[in-house]
Amino acid sequence: MIQFKDVPYLRPDMDALERELGAGISALAAADSFEKAYFSLQSAEAPRRYYMTMATICEAYNTMDTNDAFWADEWAWFDQTRPRWDALITRLGEALNATPYRSELEVHLGAETFRHAEVTARAFSPAIAAELEEESRLSAQYSKLSGNITAELDGKRYTLGELGKFQDSSDRASREKFGEIRQNAFSEAAEELDRIYDELVHVRHRMAKKLGFSSYTDMGYCRQGRTGYGREEVAAFRREIETGITPVVAALYDKQRERLGYETLWDFDEDVSFAGDGPKTRDGAVEELFDGVFGELSPESRFYYQELRRCGFYDLGDRKGKIRGAYSNYLPLYHMPFIFETYDSSPGAVKTFAHECGHGLHSFLKRGEPFVDSCEASSDLCEIHSMAMEFFVWPWLDRVYPEADVDKYQYFHMKSAISFLPYGAAVDEFQTEVYDHPNLTPAQRLELWQGLERRYMPWRKYKHENFLSQGRAWQRQTHIYKWPFYYIDYVLAQTCALQYHFLDEENHAKAWDSYLTLLRESGKHSFDKTLALAGLESPFTPGVVGRVGQRAMEFLEKNG
Repeated sequence: MIQFKDVPYLRPDMDALERELGAGISALAAADSFEKAYFSLQSAEAPRRYYMTMATICEAYNTMDTNDAFWADEWAWFDQTRPRWDALITRLGEALNATPYRSELEVHLGAETFRHAEVTARAFSPAIAAELEEESRLSAQYSKLSGNITAELDGKRYTLGELGKFQDSSDRASREKFGEIRQNAFSEAAEELDRIYDELVHVRHRMAKKLGFSSYTDMGYCRQGRTGYGREEVAAFRREIETGITPVVAALYDKQRERLGYETLWDFDEDVSFAGDGPKTRDGAVEELFDGVFGELSPESRFYYQELRRCGFYDLGDRKGKIRGAYSNYLPLYHMPFIFETYDSSPGAVKTFAHECGHGLHSFLKRGEPFVDSCEASSDLCEIHSMAMEFFVWPWLDRVYPEADVDKYQYFHMKSAISFLPYGAAVDEFQTEVYDHPNLTPAQRLELWQGLERRYMPWRKYKHENFLSQGRAWQRQTHIYKWPFYYIDYVLAQTCALQYHFLDEENHAKAWDSYLTLLRESGKHSFDKTLALAGLESPFTPGVVGRVGQRAMEFLEKNG
């Protein structure tokens, strides 16, 4: 298998792709038998796999170093030509849904592929090509801006990742100091962050109006490919979190304040659950530490991780110009995922590495599918793949942490899992309000966020007037700029991941078998049906999020 660093790159010829993929689409539309329809669709696979692989390679190198002129130019080309590609995929989806052989093809593709094509087609038209290009340009501006934010300390410039390791320092004065340095660094970019987001909101609003949507919120749901639920179900889910989870998390932080002996728990104290040092990983690179974890978790994870490591399909270092964040993308031509993270050895970074490896396992297990559509799934399901993996690695965390620190990490993880739910709900409501009211000024958006913090995160208190206290915490969240309405998928997935954790405690074999079912069935069915096949309860069922929240709190009370 080829090493990632040796994978060749060649910018696609869009004219040739349009001819080749267009021929497959025309053949599918003209097919007068199931067999002809099947192989017409198969003929469209080669250009799709080539384009997707080149786009993934380009994104990887561009996000590794946003200052590299070659990859910046290549990514700009993808931004400029993406409307042409989207038009091709829309045509393919229309041909799929028009074929009289849909029922036979569903056996190979899954019914969800057709429903997904129907929904996403509503969110595209050549009429919005200019807006899509503008959206991509602004998104790239955000990536470059956030990837180059640095802070000066003792005459030296540090990346935010390098400073992040101090955020859970046992010394309160250090946490406060480095927190201020980080916020001041963000403050230098505040005006640009306002401008970029304001322009993104307005360009997305124009797209929605051109396509007949009353709000970009509705268009955003279509772009996400949501087929089994809408904004009403999501709003009800958010209300359950606000009324059922926020109060117990507030009580959790109040107990933390008492345990630490503080009069006030400030924002820079939230990550420190106990007096003394937080969990520190063993010596060694994170990818080496996880060799033993995935080697023992299951035969599937062992083979997958060995291939990932052997071929070097990952980039985990932190350096100037590299964007903040993490992702796992699939290279169809090489049947391998690529894992990206700005790793800093913090507990959050360890959790994120396990998370992205969960995404990668799904891609790896589906690599033999004959159609790329069958390798993919909706983001609400994909985030269960990753967030459940965060918990599945628990029994082997002594490979990553000294034994004395495993309990500390597990407490951190469970606490972050439950306290994340209100934050994620706030992010989703923020976006809904912003896109339903696109003429809000930048200052009004800051006020909106401050109000949501008071409702969903009433424990949060700021000691200083800075970037965060001004209502700008959301500007650090990449998804809000680049992938609107994605974030609630993490909240839905966290609810399911917690179910997996509690099942895993009771019966590991049963939990892992259910997880493999989820991985293999994802992309074929709706969100709720896939959960049912795996034996999970839907987060939309009243009471489910409250029950998993209560189980999480029982763990924290027992171990706090």
